[in-house]
Amino acid sequence: MTTFLLGVDAGGSRTRAALLDTAGTVLGRGASGGANPAAPDQDDTVATLAATASAALGPRDPARVAACLIGLAGYRALPDPDGFARRVRTALGLRCPVRLVPDTVPALASGGVTDGRGTVLIAGTGTICVRLDGDRTLARSGGLGWLLGDEGGGFWLGRQALRHAHASPDGPLGTAVRTHCAADSPDRLLRWAYAGPPRRLADLAPLVTRLATAGDTAALAITRTAAEHLAALVRTTAAAAEPLVLTGSVATSPGPIRDHLLHHLADLTPQLPTTDAATAAALLAGRRARRTP
Repeated sequence: MTTFLLGVDAGGSRTRAALLDTAGTVLGRGASGGANPAAPDQDDTVATLAATASAALGPRDPARVAACLIGLAGYRALPDPDGFARRVRTALGLRCPVRLVPDTVPALASGGVTDGRGTVLIAGTGTICVRLDGDRTLARSGGLGWLLGDEGGGFWLGRQALRHAHASPDGPLGTAVRTHCAADSPDRLLRWAYAGPPRRLADLAPLVTRLATAGDTAALAITRTAAEHLAALVRTTAAAAEPLVLTGSVATSPGPIRDHLLHHLADLTPQLPTTDAATAAALLAGRRARRTP
């Protein structure tokens, strides 16, 4: 009977799952919103993981999953990782154990690093850089969240765009931000900024990169500073002789941030992902299952 490998990449903004056969062919995918294990009520996180995995499984029997690995943002916030893994296993209807690891582990593997040793930068809504040896963290920079950190990430880009738009509402970037926020004055823009969840500021990040690509000086200045912040995280963390993988939409999407970042880190020979993190998680699940006696 054919068996499957299940991988999940669970971030604060998005959760993705991939189902593979044992030859590594992708058979199904699922996607949903963020899964935050640090939330006071973990029921929603478990439900999100289960729904995403079920979408990847489709009509297939979950009992045929031979190995499952979940890369989880906020993994270290779990007071009882083993207990949480058992809850997820039950919710997914699996017979195999669920292996939980920090989301940095499959992120590093997505760059083709098969031995688990190297540095990975994740720059999406937030930012973190981690040097790993398998599941063990050797060094870490960033990862402080939108309130205390995340410099260079999507939230930071959105916040910088709002600041610029409030000070210069009629320039190209200010106009684009006000149009996005349906705010016809700086005061209304300020009210928009504080009227909703902070995470929505990251929705402004594509405006910055689009205008920077078009040559707007204000947007270009923001993207250059973003790349400098991201490069500083890497310089604090990476070892010169080891692989460096850049992941996350801010670091990998074509445009000025990626261009500046690759320039700043050229001596470290950074690698971009060769597959997505959910697929990498499934492949890791299979390799680790084969090593287990």
